Amino acid sequence: MPCYLFTFHAYRSWMPDREQGFVRREEGILPPDADLAREYRKRAIEDEVVFDPPLQLLLIDESQIACQKQRYRGHCVATDPTHVHALISWPDERSWLSIRTGLKSSLTRRLNREIQKRHHWFVDGASRKRVADEDHFIHLLHNYLPSHRGWKWREGGELFL
Repeated sequence: MPCYLFTFHAYRSWMPDREQGFVRREEGILPPDADLAREYRKRAIEDEVVFDPPLQLLLIDESQIACQKQRYRGHCVATDPTHVHALISWPDERSWLSIRTGLKSSLTRRLNREIQKRHHWFVDGASRKRVADEDHFIHLLHNYLPSHRGWKWREGGELFL
């Protein structure tokens, strides 16, 4: 049964001039770059998104609904002002891409319907990490995801900060 940790970053939340650096696909974490950040800002078509507590709770709620409707199992959702993680597994041969796309579409539709219609809530794409084994799963569930700054939900209905 495939199990993945999907991460959806808020639009314009991890700009290249972040003090901690920024991530570029296929290159990993890079040092801050003020010039590149200026270019990104010039090309931006909408304001930065911040997942405040009400948005975090909405993202968690929609993740749970999407799990039921799209037939996958949600183990945990963890939020932060800049991103949301979803630890998901499913019992069939669907690809990680179809699962990730379905979840992201559900989150976007809900935000557009209840908050504000926008072109971008999230950056393009999203990251994924396949869960390697039971130890990795347990680490994500009990250490990594609970360490996030926002609201969290764990399978069984537990909602916590």
